[in-house]
Amino acid sequence: MKALQVFIIAALVLVSVASVAASDIKVIANSSVTADFISAAELKRIYLLQSRKLKDGSVVEPVLQRRGAMHDTFSRQFLDRDGGEIQTYYHGVVFTGKGSMPREVNSDEEMVSYVARTRGAIGYVGGSANTDGVKVLAVAPESSRGERILLKRVDPEYPKELQHRGIEGTVRLSLTVSARGSVQSVQVVGGNPILAEAAQKAVQEWVYSPSATSSTIEVSIPFAVRP
Repeated sequence: MKALQVFIIAALVLVSVASVAASDIKVIANSSVTADFISAAELKRIYLLQSRKLKDGSVVEPVLQRRGAMHDTFSRQFLDRDGGEIQTYYHGVVFTGKGSMPREVNSDEEMVSYVARTRGAIGYVGGSANTDGVKVLAVAPESSRGERILLKRVDPEYPKELQHRGIEGTVRLSLTVSARGSVQSVQVVGGNPILAEAAQKAVQEWVYSPSATSSTIEVSIPFAVRP
């Protein structure tokens, strides 16, 4: 009987870990943090206590969940360490006097509550957690060549009248993308001008990864009548 109980407990632990791994992790921040995005490298530096500032100048305080499935998943996904390794790392930082142990909480609910009331706090919760009262930051992956990565794409609405008439083509656009990643302006540089309005309207809702400066990006938007 005892062996069966141990087996059941172990199985439940594995299911718990799998369920966290399968769900998205949301990175959250106090409303005082002005950034809407954080790069994966930036998040790693903050949690490894190598920096306290985001690119926009916001001073942040990293908050941890105590050892468990969520802590382990976050550590592996964003810090390239498992839960035990990151704890050892923190102890080393504290022992050498290079930093102090981050605040720890016990659950998603405690994390949201603490981050909501603590200026500059940044933390993480499960994808299904209620995040009322905090900001959810998009985590932008790093490009090895420094390129802006498209995080949100909205497909253009193909005008039905043009589809019925068989009008197809590609519209080439030049986008001015802000440092935060929003599309500030759109200019038509080529292609079918009849389809330009629909293409322009769609790309104005696109969002790119953050960068130190604004960028100019040229994109092509195809329109084709489906058979």
